Amino acid sequence: MISELGFKSSKVREASRMSCLIVFILTLVCFGLAPAVAWAEEIGGPEQIILTWSEDPATTQTITWLTPHNDANKVQYIEAAEYNGDFAPASQSDAVLATFAGSDNYRCTATLTGLTPNTLYTYRVGRDEAWSEVLSFKTSAATDEFYFLYLGDVQEGYAGWKSMLSEVYNENPQIKFALLGGDLTNDDNNYTEWEEFLSAATGVFSRIPMMPARGNHDGELFFEFLALPDNGPHGLFGNCFYSFDYGDAHFAVLDTSNVITDTVKQWLQEDLQTTTKEWKFAVFHHPPYQNFDDSKTIDDGLREHWVPILEQNHVDMVFVGHQHVYMRTHPIYEEEVVTDSYGIVYVMGNSGSKTYALGQGFPYIAKEETGSNYQVIQLKDDVLTLTSRKADGELIESYALNKGSLPGLDPHYQVISDETDTGFIPGVTPEGICTLTVKNGVSGFKKLKVMITSLVAHDGEETVVFSHWRNGSQLQINSTRADFDQLDYAQAGFNVETGDVIKIYVVDELTNAIDHNPVILQD
Repeated sequence: MISELGFKSSKVREASRMSCLIVFILTLVCFGLAPAVAWAEEIGGPEQIILTWSEDPATTQTITWLTPHNDANKVQYIEAAEYNGDFAPASQSDAVLATFAGSDNYRCTATLTGLTPNTLYTYRVGRDEAWSEVLSFKTSAATDEFYFLYLGDVQEGYAGWKSMLSEVYNENPQIKFALLGGDLTNDDNNYTEWEEFLSAATGVFSRIPMMPARGNHDGELFFEFLALPDNGPHGLFGNCFYSFDYGDAHFAVLDTSNVITDTVKQWLQEDLQTTTKEWKFAVFHHPPYQNFDDSKTIDDGLREHWVPILEQNHVDMVFVGHQHVYMRTHPIYEEEVVTDSYGIVYVMGNSGSKTYALGQGFPYIAKEETGSNYQVIQLKDDVLTLTSRKADGELIESYALNKGSLPGLDPHYQVISDETDTGFIPGVTPEGICTLTVKNGVSGFKKLKVMITSLVAHDGEETVVFSHWRNGSQLQINSTRADFDQLDYAQAGFNVETGDVIKIYVVDELTNAIDHNPVILQD
């Protein structure tokens, strides 16, 4: 039992300790906690950082970010091979500041010049009291082989878009830049929406540039924030028409709110005529060939005023959006689907959460899918490979456009290797025949699968032939017969060794009849 005196002494000691604790806490609050909060604010550097190109992608890089501070904002940058964690030897470029959207933030823009082509740089932005995280970018190379990303309308669902974008880049780190087809926000004059878009975009687009077209939902903030090439038609407000080169490809980016102006058409003609690049692409928001009839006339105007110019200059592919579905057309020339001559392929994307139902099933549509999606495009030699996936990564289709195909082949089908099969190296012969070469260290019985994409409807069934070759000699064949206008894949299995080659053909029928040779139906 504790004595009364001991109990009182215990209470006194407890009260004394409590008083000391209260004094200690008050001391922290008065002298430690408040300065700590201020210090935390000081070191919090810019977070909404976006890369674009406003000049030559081989030797320059444009960086834009938002900050509430209007003093001494700059970029420090150094070749990544020379960076050892210290920016003391780095080069430095001051930012140009402008108030943004009537807010308390300033838009900071800096264009780094005199860079070395095909070189990785490390950089950070901000000021001495508050720097961003350490980031990197890479200048473009003189190459005919690279990957880029296409994203249709964002518009809504920024959290999901941010997650998708991060996963796409993590799974495809070889992507050099992204094209955006417009409608970055639903109401671009809404500052909150623009901040949400930038916050979602910066994780990836502070590392690779984004080059957007302007959509019908994109307002003045599109011009206020984005630093884009100033090489479009003279006399138009904002940089909503521009072009740029990457490697052996030329990209013309257009604004479909201004279709019929003569200066626009003249600029587009001259821009496409003067490029010497092997590949030519156009990016704009509204589709000249729709997925569904929206009872408007922009598509008519595009087919009248822009499409003939695109066709005259042999543009290979056009990226569009607006109708919130995925769609790829057959090659189209003079409003007709073509199979054995030049035509433009139109690709419609939709990367946000706002989606529409599919339309009437126009005959020029080769593939369509509802929901959110993205497209990864590879250029290699004379072959373009477009891989389209849903937001969750599920494959919609792979499509190849082979500029080196032999004339007169009259293709009806595309054969694309299944990229999830890691035992084979995909390839294409000069005649456009799909090949799979067995990788080093792979041997034994292997199953393989290819995707079959219908380009032009073919009556009846077709046969997919798998021909197994070793050291230049054919060992065996395997075949699958089906209606590949309805079925979109074929598979086979062989006992293989490293270096073996599987050639895949689509033919009308496999026969030894003396009065008929199999007709190859693929490209």
